[in-house]
Amino acid sequence: NCYFKSKNGTVAGRLSADGYWTIFIGARPFQAHRIAWLMETGEWPMGLIDHINGKRTDNRWDNLRDSTHLVNQQNMRKAHSDSRVGLLGVSRHGKSGFRATIKVGEKHVYLGTHKTAELAHAFYVEAKRQLHEGCTL
Repeated sequence: NCYFKSKNGTVAGRLSADGYWTIFIGARPFQAHRIAWLMETGEWPMGLIDHINGKRTDNRWDNLRDSTHLVNQQNMRKAHSDSRVGLLGVSRHGKSGFRATIKVGEKHVYLGTHKTAELAHAFYVEAKRQLHEGCTL
């Protein structure tokens, strides 16, 4: 017994606290991107569904990929909200320098210390494009 309260032409579900569309079937919540994967492939996704463009509400088929946790994490596009510098892969080093580092597997790889945060970030992005399978920058 499955019934829908959404009307034709409206968006089903609601935005969850973590920014994903959630659709309730009966009383059970499902993430909309996982349902979209099921509808397109006929199979429940094996891993995580990664939003390629980083937008959690963009559930268009060409924006979704079945991925591992590692690949999904590699698709970060901006620094965490608690970042002191505000650029992915960059931290302060000393009074006038900025350090670029990238995580590869379980290791943090040092990419040098640079005079500006923007230069350190450029080194990080170049390395990310080469080393992270999940990179979409």
